[in-house]
Amino acid sequence: MPSKTGPAPGTERRAAFLERGAVVVPGLLDLDWCERLQAAIERCQASPSQFYGVLSPPGELKVDSDLFRWFDDPDIAEVTHSSPLPALGAELCGADAAVLIEDQWFCSEPGAISRSPWHQDHPYYNLDRPFATVWVTLDDVAADAALRVVEGSHATGITYAPIEFSSSISTIGGASELEPVPDVDTDPENFPVTTWDLKAGDAVAIDSRMLHSTGVREVADRPFRRLSTRYAHPDTRYLDLGEQAAVFWRMLPHGLSTGDLVAGEVFPLIEP
Repeated sequence: MPSKTGPAPGTERRAAFLERGAVVVPGLLDLDWCERLQAAIERCQASPSQFYGVLSPPGELKVDSDLFRWFDDPDIAEVTHSSPLPALGAELCGADAAVLIEDQWFCSEPGAISRSPWHQDHPYYNLDRPFATVWVTLDDVAADAALRVVEGSHATGITYAPIEFSSSISTIGGASELEPVPDVDTDPENFPVTTWDLKAGDAVAIDSRMLHSTGVREVADRPFRRLSTRYAHPDTRYLDLGEQAAVFWRMLPHGLSTGDLVAGEVFPLIEP
């Protein structure tokens, strides 16, 4: 199992991120933050937004998710704007500030298998350049249930077609002409998988072009909660990808057209 020690903060960590496409940051959020965000997820579940969806198939233990709750939940707003998250996002983007693109939480009921399909984040987003996804577990999780990545897959130059995630709402608008995601699990020689045992508050930051999935085992004795935030370079511009992009791009009042800087009221520029 790869070490969680990871490179030192700063330039060395960004270099590792550029080379491998993923870095682990132990203890990025402290336990107080984890407890606050667990409570925030409960609030969001009690009052879901228009972006809420159930990801698990009907009849299975529930895995659900919601997006853009920084708009209305104070703790999610604070963690996305004022915690160590935006500073890490800016660092990995190679800038002094970062554009907050999205927050997304996930919650798996005790015993639910939280596995998501292998995918890249990049083809879902109307952005003209790669960005950083910072995935933080809010509960201790063993490697076989945690985030799984194919290190180096961000550097192949291949963008794969997006995949539908939700069983309750449509998360993508239509078909894509991109090639389908390969069957990573049946081809370990070409797609070696890396994962880690993680403690609550540990983060895995990945390049948006990296192939990744969540684990193949359930967390049996408690919920498994995690938060993903996506940060982009301040110079990132809007690039309309059409129907293949995530549906939320057509639901948000961003008013952007191809070529516009993304940073603005809906996608705030944050200076850590």
